[in-house]
Amino acid sequence: MNMFEEIEKVKEELPKAKTISKEIRGIKLNFYQIFALLTYFIVICLGIIFGNLFPTCGTSSALYSGVCVTTEFNFSLMLCIWFVGLIVCMFIFAIGHIINLLEAINRKLKK
Repeated sequence: MNMFEEIEKVKEELPKAKTISKEIRGIKLNFYQIFALLTYFIVICLGIIFGNLFPTCGTSSALYSGVCVTTEFNFSLMLCIWFVGLIVCMFIFAIGHIINLLEAINRKLKK
């Protein structure tokens, strides 16, 4: 069988913008999920601020002396803060999602 014929058989239409917006409007976020999203936006800002507050030495020759001649933005610190914040916020968001699923199960069982 030809690979392109197989692709033609299984391909699906891409979702339209209206169906995507309807699905997004149907999503209800609880307190934990909103808290996780807001916390991550704050963590992004804090990563940028701490990258500026704690700069790194700019030139390699300055590393051997006791004083940095030029400083640069600390990308590694910023990325570290972003990564840790992402992991923590994903954990909080997942707890909120589990709570939503349990509430949906509870509503179905009460019917």
